[in-house]
Amino acid sequence: MGKKLSLPLIYLIGALAVVVGCFCPIITISLGFLGKIDFTIIDAFRDLKDLDSWLALLMFVAAVVGVVFCFVGAKNVSLIRLCAIVASIVIGLIFFARGGFFKDWFKITGFGFYVIIVGWVLGVVGAITNK
Repeated sequence: MGKKLSLPLIYLIGALAVVVGCFCPIITISLGFLGKIDFTIIDAFRDLKDLDSWLALLMFVAAVVGVVFCFVGAKNVSLIRLCAIVASIVIGLIFFARGGFFKDWFKITGFGFYVIIVGWVLGVVGAITNK
């Protein structure tokens, strides 16, 4: 019989939530009768000219690496997944802190920000428990 593949489901859901959260609006600004503006992490790294763009890209890439290593069997794969989610968290917190997100933006946070936070929590829980 072949080796049974066991996916770290909690970690996978968390890492996928971070990836999906990057496509959802993290900031929603209502302009009254003019409509609203939605800003996503993907919008942040369309133009890689400043540090914030690179931080957004690296946060996204770290989450994608975590998803990929859920399906790849390698030596020390659980350590790699833990490093990927921790890197996504650290880089994401730096990105949000540089933008003044924690001071002013909680008034206008969008759905994507909360999806990313839940994804980070699930990713850490899944990486620690290896489930």
